[in-house]
Amino acid sequence: MIRFIKETAVASYVLVLAVMSLLISGCSPEPTSMSSTAPGAAARLSHGNAPPLKIALVEADLLQSELALRWQAFSDQELQIQSMTRQDFAKQDVTTLDIVIYPANLMGTLISREWIAPVPNQVRERIGGWDMQTSTDGNESNPSNLWPARWRSLSTFGGKAMAVPLGAPSLIAITRSLDGTPLIKLHERIASNQLSGESSTLLWEEFLSSAEKTREATQAAREAELVHQLDQVSEEAKRHLVSRYLWLVSSSESRYRGLFDMYKILSRWSQPEFLRAALQLRRLGVLQPSTILASPTDAWEAVASGDAVFGLGWPRTDREQRLAEKESDRWTLIPIVWNDGSGLMASMGRRTRQSANASQFLIWLASDEQRSALQLKSSEIELLEIDNDQNRVREDYRDYQTLQRLESGNVTMELTPRFLESDQFLSLIGDALIDILKDPKVAQSRLAQCRRDCDSLIDQVGRERLRASLEAASGYAK
Repeated sequence: MIRFIKETAVASYVLVLAVMSLLISGCSPEPTSMSSTAPGAAARLSHGNAPPLKIALVEADLLQSELALRWQAFSDQELQIQSMTRQDFAKQDVTTLDIVIYPANLMGTLISREWIAPVPNQVRERIGGWDMQTSTDGNESNPSNLWPARWRSLSTFGGKAMAVPLGAPSLIAITRSLDGTPLIKLHERIASNQLSGESSTLLWEEFLSSAEKTREATQAAREAELVHQLDQVSEEAKRHLVSRYLWLVSSSESRYRGLFDMYKILSRWSQPEFLRAALQLRRLGVLQPSTILASPTDAWEAVASGDAVFGLGWPRTDREQRLAEKESDRWTLIPIVWNDGSGLMASMGRRTRQSANASQFLIWLASDEQRSALQLKSSEIELLEIDNDQNRVREDYRDYQTLQRLESGNVTMELTPRFLESDQFLSLIGDALIDILKDPKVAQSRLAQCRRDCDSLIDQVGRERLRASLEAASGYAK
């Protein structure tokens, strides 16, 4: 009997301890504490009863499911994600957004409308990367100081860090079965600061004449194909066309002069180099109609796989090896590098009421672990650590990234359209380029009309507002 009572007492004591343990483990953690649901499970951030983070994905809808899934594994705070086009975003009520993920070339417009805020100091300190000077921990060799120049340039505006850069891929030409020697010589002149209008014109003429001669037999068919493609051009395809045009302009004497006369704030579209670039674009369109309006990755892949001879873009980031290429000469990369601001940026909403949680999201998003997962969905995202990049299984990808690194000293923002209402200005030049590609005889008159239309738009936007935005976008203003 006594033994039974003792055993019962012991059992009751154990039961009480077990119940107390369950109660303790079931208590709600403090906000922003780390908790896990099972032994060995990854720690999960808790935000208590915080409302969902409101996030806008602008031209980045492919990220939505992966972003939500990965954040759910990290935090118990819900995400309320809206995917939208650039046109839809401009019409939305964005005053309640906590985070905006968007192409870098929208930055000037978002800042002018006061929709995004500078990166908070605590985020800058945790991420680093904006400054070339000694990092916050006093270590000059800290990896955070090794951000590519294009990341730093595209994420700052007027000397302020306005976004966490997720990527900044550059436009590079890839060719196959063509002699790229003249353009390689042109690049040498750019790199040595010996570029002139005459040398640019002669070397482009040498390249195009040689390329056209190799494809002379199919000239008429390709011209017809180009005109057919130009019958219906989407807004996205028109932006790709304008980017390729500006890449051409970047190989001219306007590389460091920009799109506007900075003294008078007038457009420069009717200058001789802009006319030359428009006619060169038309010849490139006839040379390879299938890539002139294509996305950067589609244009690149067409050449890399042997289906095209010329394309402007960057390689895909799906980590897949290219199983087979059509029998033809090996592809060649032309080392003229220019950035159109298509890479994705992440900024905090100007009027967010969850600045601490939004900051935590930016810090989380900036890690190479998240970049690596999201890069599978978008080629506009890049990794910082080369060793982590599984796309290096392909030779064209490795060569592309090597060129981007080698050309970091030649980064220029003068032609990158990040300024106030840049979409409106580029839409005007896009319409003109479509007309010129259909009929090159109208090139001069069409660009003159485009200049007048742009100058009218300048009056609407405000000359001094545009001046301030242009200076901030180019890095001249602090």
